[in-house]
Amino acid sequence: MKKTNLIFKVILMALVLSIKGYSQQPDNWQWLNPKPQGNTLNAMDFVNDNTGYTVGNYGTALKTTDNGVSWNNLNAGVSVQLYSVDFADLNTGYIGGVNQVFRKTTDGGITWSDIVLPAFTNSTVLDIKFTNAVTGYVLGFFLLESRIWKTTDGGLNWVTQTTDGANYLNNLYFLNENTGFGSGGSFGGEIIKTTNGGVNWNFIYQDSYAKHSMVFMNSLTGFSGSEQGRIYKTIDGGNTWNFVLSDGGIDITSMNFIDANTGFGFGSGSVYVKTTDGGNNWYESLPVGSSNTSQYFDAAVTPNGTIHAAGTYGAMIRSTNAGANFTYSASVTDGYVSDIEFINNSTGYAVTGFNHGDILKTTNSGTTWVSQISSYTTSIYGIAFTGAETGYLAGSISLYKTTNGGTNWNTVYNSTTNEIFTDIVFTNANTGYAVGSYGRQMKTTNAGLNWTSSTISSSGSILSSLCFVNETTGYAVGDNNAAVKTTNAGLNWTTMTVATPFVNLNDVFFTDTNNGYISCATGIYRSTNGGNSWIKLITPSGGYAKVQFRGNYGYAIAGDGKIIKSTDAGVNWIVQPTVTSNGLSALYFNSDNIVYAGGLIGTIIKTIPAELISLNTTLNLTMFIEGFYNSNINNTVGDSVSVYLRNSSSPYSLVDSAKGILSSSGNVSFSLNNLSSGQYYIVIKHRNSIETWSRQGGETFVSGSNVNYVMSDQITKAFGNNLKQVDSSPVRFAIYNGDVNHDGITDAADISAIDNDATYAVIGYVNTDLTGDNFVDAGDMSIADNNVTFGVSAITP
Repeated sequence: MKKTNLIFKVILMALVLSIKGYSQQPDNWQWLNPKPQGNTLNAMDFVNDNTGYTVGNYGTALKTTDNGVSWNNLNAGVSVQLYSVDFADLNTGYIGGVNQVFRKTTDGGITWSDIVLPAFTNSTVLDIKFTNAVTGYVLGFFLLESRIWKTTDGGLNWVTQTTDGANYLNNLYFLNENTGFGSGGSFGGEIIKTTNGGVNWNFIYQDSYAKHSMVFMNSLTGFSGSEQGRIYKTIDGGNTWNFVLSDGGIDITSMNFIDANTGFGFGSGSVYVKTTDGGNNWYESLPVGSSNTSQYFDAAVTPNGTIHAAGTYGAMIRSTNAGANFTYSASVTDGYVSDIEFINNSTGYAVTGFNHGDILKTTNSGTTWVSQISSYTTSIYGIAFTGAETGYLAGSISLYKTTNGGTNWNTVYNSTTNEIFTDIVFTNANTGYAVGSYGRQMKTTNAGLNWTSSTISSSGSILSSLCFVNETTGYAVGDNNAAVKTTNAGLNWTTMTVATPFVNLNDVFFTDTNNGYISCATGIYRSTNGGNSWIKLITPSGGYAKVQFRGNYGYAIAGDGKIIKSTDAGVNWIVQPTVTSNGLSALYFNSDNIVYAGGLIGTIIKTIPAELISLNTTLNLTMFIEGFYNSNINNTVGDSVSVYLRNSSSPYSLVDSAKGILSSSGNVSFSLNNLSSGQYYIVIKHRNSIETWSRQGGETFVSGSNVNYVMSDQITKAFGNNLKQVDSSPVRFAIYNGDVNHDGITDAADISAIDNDATYAVIGYVNTDLTGDNFVDAGDMSIADNNVTFGVSAITP
């Protein structure tokens, strides 16, 4: 169970900024690719044949209960690099990492609590080893000094141990409760040993090569893995060590034996070293079925001999036949996702650039991705679809087209000057634009059959982004503050002044003809007048690769994995807690309010703005209907009622609606499935009643909760006091009825309909029955006559 050899790695964490008077709800980002996640994994530990754990960057913690067939994410409660994990039993385990993170669980990783070690401030936990349920050791590092702590009561108390001057240790290995080793080195290799449970640690070996891992086959014979593929062996219980071999290859950060003959060493390369003769000879091999770009920093062997290894960007391999072959779990692409586009709610595409050319497709909203074409000879930077089957790609020297949903892609333009095409946009089925090197634009008006080239930016820079808000108005930005606008479908382009000279502009996005945003190396700029002028927004420090908005909600991403969010059209921004620190370069915000981001090693994640998540909300309404209420028995005839939720400000847009059955006590519940938290008017409609709105200003709804509203106890509960008192003991008010034709007013047309049905003695469930007794008669006429006399009508904001 070993980990990294990067003792001096500096960890830079983005701080969540708190802006006075402004707050957001944190979004719940989810991994789409790789699965189950794409952060680098640094350490692994198996408790038995089935249950294992692995931890890594950005607070990643995973658990398997089926011998690594599947892994589930655990919430470790931190977002820093984790370098160590060790479980003393099935439920009790420990994790550690940078920023003095050291945590314990007693329920198999469901919950975690902090442990504070003596003199632990700002230390990094590099390794944890428990020899039984209560006795354990922790190896830490701070300011060029190694520290070892020991507990004998299950982590309640810890004692600091000396390391005999060894200051560059990075791993621990224990043969039993008393005999253990520490090894490491940065400016040279070192091994220390204890035979009395750490009371004393003594130097036993030192050379010029850092030692990163250790394994013993028995009490006497053991091996140590080192940098440059060097392996050392002891046959006297670790008192002396002899150099065995070096292939000059990987830094061996983890060593394991599955039996007396077969052993493995994994580390900084995509290959591993293996022995089949008890360690006398070792050879390199690439795990069959694995990626040749993945590196495996730690490995574990279960009691039944299954080999597991974990490493870069979530890559995991598993072998049940002594390494003859491996199953591989990692990203569907090693490329840097450069663009994402969805053609509907379920079908989308992602492409990779930066010396890759993979094209990925999903048909289930990103749950799974399939590589359509892998590793084009050119990088792909942009993608645009004009329909379900027809799409286009912008590559490093070519433009491509598909007419069958991406199954095949054909070249529609090849550059003769080695142009890089960075973005592509179509404004209709025939007209499209691409931009890239030399400040040039490519345009087609016949669906890619022919393309014309023109220079649109005098700077001659690489144009990196293109955006059209309609068929005539478009924008392009690029290196060295290049920013241009067209209002005549690309015939002419005018220069915009955005930032100071020599700033690289990375992305441009307009929500309409007036409001637009540009992300660049120094922040984000906004225009509210169609690009005529730009102001720099106040954002968390750093540059941003992409920016997109939908209404007032916007996101920007950065090359260091940072994601910032605004809910007020860019006035305020806050760093979002996400699931990775992998660099991000692609962003897509669809019409269903789903945000996709992509980047390094096939990273694809998604979220829905927390403020826009629709949960099931229950409205419990108490109300009565004028003619249906019987004051003699204080109850009402039941009937079907509809409710509509409308925004509390003009134009009072409809947000959600539902139907319910009014009980005899006047209660009715409505299940609202599309309602976000906010202020809404409650609008009641009934088959023959006046449309009635709730009181001035609307009511507060919290998505996912129960909302109770009593409209029957006060006349002011309806907008414009549009209620009628129907009982005095208890005092009760009801909505007016008599609007048979639903035109918002009781008038002669309603009376005529009721009079006609009464004449013909119509019975049953009809709109003209204002009392709910299934008869149309004089009683119904009386209610209608009265309401017409007093001009009863709907009163709305």
